[in-house]
Amino acid sequence: MERGADRTLVLWSWIVLGLLAAHDVTHLADDGLDTSPGQLALVAVPQWLLLAAVMAIILRGDPSQSRIAALVLGLSVAVGFAAIHLLPVALAAYWDLEPSGISWVLAWLPTAAGLVLAVRAAAGTVDMRPSRG
Repeated sequence: MERGADRTLVLWSWIVLGLLAAHDVTHLADDGLDTSPGQLALVAVPQWLLLAAVMAIILRGDPSQSRIAALVLGLSVAVGFAAIHLLPVALAAYWDLEPSGISWVLAWLPTAAGLVLAVRAAAGTVDMRPSRG
């Protein structure tokens, strides 16, 4: 039996994780975000444990499991960034802080990459071949 997701889903999953890591760094490097290391750890440690589990499924699950895990990863990143940072009424809305330009970019890029991953994963779950009748 074939194992794991197609290479495109794996690549986009790694891209999303890399952008998430870069975003986490901005929380410490950007004084305009006013995030202490303790605050970041409180959120990031459990988040990264879950991300590792999802990535393991993407890499090692059967193709169907990998697509579903990639879909969950992409949607959770996109919705999560909107709910936490991007909407003006978000929990830690960037609109209420003073983030640098790079922090803004590293909030929008993971959101966009998460949407790309979700769309690619969803497209793989639908059989686009014409039925034979």
